[in-house]
Amino acid sequence: MATNPSNGSGQQPHESADTQLHNIMNHDASKGAIVHSFDPDASPQQKAATAGNQCHQLKSVTHKDSAAQDKKEVAVDFSGGGVLPTITVEDADRATKEEQGKTPETPSAATVPGEYTSSVAPAIPDWYKVGWRAVANIDAPPLEEGEEKDKHVLQLFLSEQYYGQWYHNAALMFFAVFASHFLTRFGFGWGWLIILLSICNTYYVTSMARVRRCARDDIQRELVKTRLASEHESADWMNNFLDRFWLIYEPVLSATIVASVDQILSTTTPAFLDSLRLTTFTLGTKAPRIDKVRTFPKTPDDVVMMDWGISFTPNDVSDITPRQAAQKVNPKIVLSVRMGKGLATAAIPVLLEDIAFSGLMRIRLKLMSNFPHVQIVDISFLEKPVIDYVLKPVGGESLGFDIAHIPGLQSFIRDMVHATLGPMMYDPNVFTLNLEQLLSGVPLDAAIGVIQVTIEAARGLKANKIGGGSPDPYVSISINNRQELARTKYKESTYNPTWMETKFILVNSLQETLVLSLIDYNDHRKDTPLGATTFDLEGLLEDATREGLELPVLKDGKERGLMRFNVNYFPVLKPETVEGKEIVPQTNVGIARLTIHQAKELDATKSLSGDLNPLVKVFLGKSHSYTHKSQIIKHTNNPVWESATEFICADKASSIITIKVVDERDFLKDPVVGYMSVRLVDLLQPDPTLDREWWPLNGCKSGKVRLSCEWKPLQMAGALSGADQYMPPIGVVRLWLQKATDVKNVEATLGGKSDPYVRVLVNNVTLGRTEVINNNLNPEWDQIIYIPVHSLREANYQHLTKDRSLGSVELHINDLAHESSPDLQYRYESTGPKEVAEPIKLDGGSDSYKGKLHYRAEFIPALNLKNVHFDAGENEIQKAAHEAQRNHGNGSSSSSSSSSSSRDEEERFVTVTRPTTETGTNGPHQTDSSESVRTSGGRDAELENVAPSTTAEGSVKEGIELSREELLKHQSGIIIFNVIGGHLKKKARLDVLLDDGYWPAFSTLKSHSTTAQWSQVGEGFLKELDFGRVWLRLNESGDPDKDDIIAEWKGSAKAFLEDTLDRRSSFTLKDEDDNMSTVEIEARYVPVPVKLLPRESINNQGILRVDVLAGKDLRAADKTGKSDPFAVFVLNGMKVFTSETKKKTLNPDWSESFEVSVPSREMADLSVEVFDWNQLEQSKSLGKGTINLRDIEPFQASEQMLQLSSEKHGAKGQVAVRVVFQPEIIAKSRKATSTFSTAGRAMTQIGSLPLGAGKGVIHGLGSVFRKSSHEKLGTSQVVPEAATGQASHPVGNTVGGETIVANTAAFPSLSRTPSSSGPPSEPGTLRVTMISAKDLSMTDAKPYVVIRVGDKEIKTKHGNKTSSPEWNESFNFAASAHISKLHIWIRDHKTLGKDKLLAQGEVDIWRHIQVGRSTAAEVTVELQGGGQARLRLEFDAENNPLAGNSSMMSLDRSQLQTSPSRFSIRGRRPESTEDS
Repeated sequence: MATNPSNGSGQQPHESADTQLHNIMNHDASKGAIVHSFDPDASPQQKAATAGNQCHQLKSVTHKDSAAQDKKEVAVDFSGGGVLPTITVEDADRATKEEQGKTPETPSAATVPGEYTSSVAPAIPDWYKVGWRAVANIDAPPLEEGEEKDKHVLQLFLSEQYYGQWYHNAALMFFAVFASHFLTRFGFGWGWLIILLSICNTYYVTSMARVRRCARDDIQRELVKTRLASEHESADWMNNFLDRFWLIYEPVLSATIVASVDQILSTTTPAFLDSLRLTTFTLGTKAPRIDKVRTFPKTPDDVVMMDWGISFTPNDVSDITPRQAAQKVNPKIVLSVRMGKGLATAAIPVLLEDIAFSGLMRIRLKLMSNFPHVQIVDISFLEKPVIDYVLKPVGGESLGFDIAHIPGLQSFIRDMVHATLGPMMYDPNVFTLNLEQLLSGVPLDAAIGVIQVTIEAARGLKANKIGGGSPDPYVSISINNRQELARTKYKESTYNPTWMETKFILVNSLQETLVLSLIDYNDHRKDTPLGATTFDLEGLLEDATREGLELPVLKDGKERGLMRFNVNYFPVLKPETVEGKEIVPQTNVGIARLTIHQAKELDATKSLSGDLNPLVKVFLGKSHSYTHKSQIIKHTNNPVWESATEFICADKASSIITIKVVDERDFLKDPVVGYMSVRLVDLLQPDPTLDREWWPLNGCKSGKVRLSCEWKPLQMAGALSGADQYMPPIGVVRLWLQKATDVKNVEATLGGKSDPYVRVLVNNVTLGRTEVINNNLNPEWDQIIYIPVHSLREANYQHLTKDRSLGSVELHINDLAHESSPDLQYRYESTGPKEVAEPIKLDGGSDSYKGKLHYRAEFIPALNLKNVHFDAGENEIQKAAHEAQRNHGNGSSSSSSSSSSSRDEEERFVTVTRPTTETGTNGPHQTDSSESVRTSGGRDAELENVAPSTTAEGSVKEGIELSREELLKHQSGIIIFNVIGGHLKKKARLDVLLDDGYWPAFSTLKSHSTTAQWSQVGEGFLKELDFGRVWLRLNESGDPDKDDIIAEWKGSAKAFLEDTLDRRSSFTLKDEDDNMSTVEIEARYVPVPVKLLPRESINNQGILRVDVLAGKDLRAADKTGKSDPFAVFVLNGMKVFTSETKKKTLNPDWSESFEVSVPSREMADLSVEVFDWNQLEQSKSLGKGTINLRDIEPFQASEQMLQLSSEKHGAKGQVAVRVVFQPEIIAKSRKATSTFSTAGRAMTQIGSLPLGAGKGVIHGLGSVFRKSSHEKLGTSQVVPEAATGQASHPVGNTVGGETIVANTAAFPSLSRTPSSSGPPSEPGTLRVTMISAKDLSMTDAKPYVVIRVGDKEIKTKHGNKTSSPEWNESFNFAASAHISKLHIWIRDHKTLGKDKLLAQGEVDIWRHIQVGRSTAAEVTVELQGGGQARLRLEFDAENNPLAGNSSMMSLDRSQLQTSPSRFSIRGRRPESTEDS
């Protein structure tokens, strides 16, 4: 080993010690052991590599620095004012390329046959049953009441004594007797009897062997349970394995320990020593042993607890062979202590050997389902372990003196070890290892959020200074009474101090306790604790804002006063997964984790010896006190620090980080080797394809440093989409999404087709979405979506589905618009519409395409208004900083140990230098004079220098000003919301929906407290301001694609703007129980002159009421010269109403009415066809007529006489109808449906006009759509969403206090229904009218319907062979809240043979029938097996069908509650998947 030369007599003893140590190592190496020897001046990585080379193909593991940093209040970067960066992104790119050019590329390894593919494995389908939990259906939802009863039919009819092993044996005996009788009766020979006996014998032997084996296993298992808990067992098999494995693993373990421990030693070297280095390390050739194991079986299923007796006694040779004893190597650790300074240094080896250890350890494992399946390991010693060692500070092994021979020293060291380990891991204390966190790759000290603690005041303190006087209290903040994290200023001589100071603390876990210690400040002696108050951080998970906390100050269990403080928790936002990629939300406030890895080629010209002792200091903004200081790596010009720090950044855009590399020189002034200033946004590497690691240093001849930075956005008010980040829109893009052709089929493996829809994304935010087209590879949406845009550089992505992506199409805004000529009204103008049929690019990074998307895009500019912005308030961090500045000169002194410096303000200059040249030579850095600017204006100068490219688009024209009245005259435009906050009943997010409410125009983040503070800005497009709707919903779901609505508010868009334009207004949202939540919103409005197509207007959609009056001069279809006519109305190919059949007449009087939702009058095809009903054959058409909806005046009744005609008989007959069209916004629900009418429900107001308000509204407000004034007439009621595959519209209901004329066949008691909502608790009469079905799977079937409600089952008559049968038969059932389903089966009637099931379905009764609102509804239900069924439901709550027979009342009710009865075998239908 090399040592630095020294003179004098001290050289000889040092050489003799080195010689003896060298002989010891050679002796151990000759026995076959691997002994590591290192150069004491070598770095930890070089030592690890030396150790790793001695074990074949095993790499060393280099750990990051795990030395605990000095705990203090977290650093906060408020702004980067006054400092300009010295390093740009281009400089880092050049340095990184140069460093990569020095490293030869390694060829990629060849693929091994049978190797696992690197691609992601395909997802397992949901219908697979994988694992015991899935097979046992443990996680399956509970069965419904009827299904659960059928599951227990076997238990009801067969007791336990009739099945099981006894039943099997009896069956065998019966089989043997019957078979032998059969064989003898028919004259079979003895051979057949022998075969029968052998069969019975085989079964008996097998079953008895199985019984004996199971009994033996059960007995043995019970005996083992008792023995496990009371006795220890050996682990010889494990020790045998460890003996062989240790010889292989020991070199790797030694290298790992050297790489980590040696670096810690080098950073904790005392000042009077030059260095501490490990030069020899081995753990010997004898492996640790597990002497005994005891297991505790009576623990929870996910907990394993064992007691292990372990020992590591390498000097014990009793259990090894003489040959192994001759080759045994004892553990040896040689620590090289270098004394002296500079050139006069000498190394003294310290030898530690013959280490022995034994103890009884309890290990508790907490299991989990995810990898690594062991979540937490708790370790504790049940008794004090026995530790022995030989420590020779000088003289080596032969001449060294064991310090254990010094009286009292060994026992002192042993007691110190026990005192240190006792609180950590001696029973009952445990040492916990969280393997889940360790193996997740997340650093253990990584913060999960920020705790804001505001210390307000303390009152009634009971304490006095020593010697008399009032205390000078201050508050020290810590977690679990560990290191101090922050402290307030002290207040002089008071029992009632007031601080009003805010501190920010990074937290790694909320499973700990916040401790606020009250301490009395003393000038010349140690501060005196006055008491402490504690707060459990776990409570912040339920409510992240805890204000006005008043907790007692306790000392020795006694109350010493009261402390008042506030605690707020701001969690780190989780990355969003978009198309399989994790995207970190872009916020301006968050936590920055900076890691300084290493430096290379540092300039050593300032050192006389040519070696540096480098360390790194980190400065934030223009602060002159460093935020973080790394450890010192001595005697190297290529240090490796791996030092990480975290700080809070209040403004990422202006944050600048300065890093200085300093040479540590003990008592002399430490010179700066090099420095760099870099913008945080450049350091964060927004483009993941770039590899910026190496950054050149300034102020030196050579040197570069490797950095990495991670951004953690905080969920703080204004952090995401805040008012300070908002840019006014320049216009909207009108996307006419027409259709797609030949899209990718992701359902092919299951035999189906894709269900495509289109999402429109801008900057990974969904701004629009079409409806879902079910089971179609060539979908046609024909929908128009308006997308607000803010810049020509934005890209508009159109993805086909998020659930399983079918691909994407990209549209650039600069292809649709350009800057306009000098015009104050419009900044940009359109280049014209763009008709596109673009290939759909599949996801996955490949250039493959599948299908085409046909759409039309057009840019429509917005008015260039002035002052389209919101006043951006300060975030919590900036408020705390300014509050601290205001309180800085209040006369109170700080008790912090760090004294404030009175040095002059340091001037910093911009020195944007050139990095290392491409040829690899390191020339001197030059300063570009054109880029050297002295900071003068703080942030203004900085922004002027950073982004000159933004001035081109940032030079916004002055714009125009409009008054409130002029602004609200524009019908179409962009409404901008600034959601400030609110007081919520539950933690939720706020969804803002406009008009049809299909997709939220804007959604906030889910609040982490019931006192919500969002400060988020969003926007949406309004087509018609006078009739537009604003819908505020509180959504408790954390998934943006799911809804869990807990409260809502609806109102007119114009009234909403009048309340929120240029001022903040509060809105009250209510839930079903009238619980109120309030939100505060401010809004702006930017007009966009859009010329709507007729199909886009509110006039184009709504509710059509049709009164079917009568028929006249119909064609005679019967031989008697008469007909049995009924009318069928069809809208867009779907039957919406069927009238009753009038017998034997050519002039029927129907006098019926119905209502239907019309999604588009322009595209509507409404027709009426009159049929002649026949009992034995298919109904015959008497003629068909068409109703024209385009020319109908809204809200005005129009009577029409429809001419009927047919191709065969020509024009014959007329039908008189009266139609009234009420324009309404059809609120579409986000259901997977292909039919507009089934996907939507009508909102019950337009603007301030209540919809369905009765006849008075129809006749009195016909001029509404001529832009006349209107008045508010009430609030709205919302019809609940129908289940998937079910749609309905009310028939003959009562809405808004006016009764609409109902079907004449309806119950006369419908008008007396109670006003309560929800299913009735008492039974009522449910009339079910089975009207018709269509699109059945068989065209030649004779279908009939079986209807079951509860335990009652009725079937209709069968018709003629058809795939679209009509029945028009009515039945009465008893229904209540206990019966929620109506089941239907459509069967094919067979005269001979069993009837075949054609289709089946179910109807959720109380989704369509609402007592007090809608007591009659016409329902269309999708059938399993194909087709649709149409039926009418009418409910009479006052007519109890069970009231006639009081003796049967209780029985019938019980059957209703436990439907179906266990005696009703016919009630079960095995063909029904729901009931099986």
